[in-house]
Amino acid sequence: MPVVSISLSPELLMKIERFVKERGYSSRSEAIRDAIRDLLSEYELSKFESGRVTATVTVISKHERDDVNERLLRLRHEYEEIVSGNMHIHLGKDYCLEIFITEGDIEKVLNFIGRIRAMRGVEQVKYTIVPITTGKMGG
Repeated sequence: MPVVSISLSPELLMKIERFVKERGYSSRSEAIRDAIRDLLSEYELSKFESGRVTATVTVISKHERDDVNERLLRLRHEYEEIVSGNMHIHLGKDYCLEIFITEGDIEKVLNFIGRIRAMRGVEQVKYTIVPITTGKMGG
């Protein structure tokens, strides 16, 4: 297998090492390969699905990185056709939590999520996607 080098903060490396131990992975490489497979699977799935969805996107960043908040605000405006609302709160003194509510074509929503994930300074991104059917909701 080819060897690929990545840079990680000491804190992230420590979390990965704890994750590997607790989950029983044979190595950090195996855990990272698994995470990459999940990310690529999600990406590939986005290429095959179509239709309208609603999604909640939760973003956690360090409070000290004010530039993340500014970049998230710019991104929200860039995707204003799918972002119907967002909320910003502080988690203690160290972290910020941003929640976005989106509605639109799945490709646009996943592209928005991907842009957030790629943003430097973002600690975590989690989301839930629900398809919107043309008929009645709930049924």
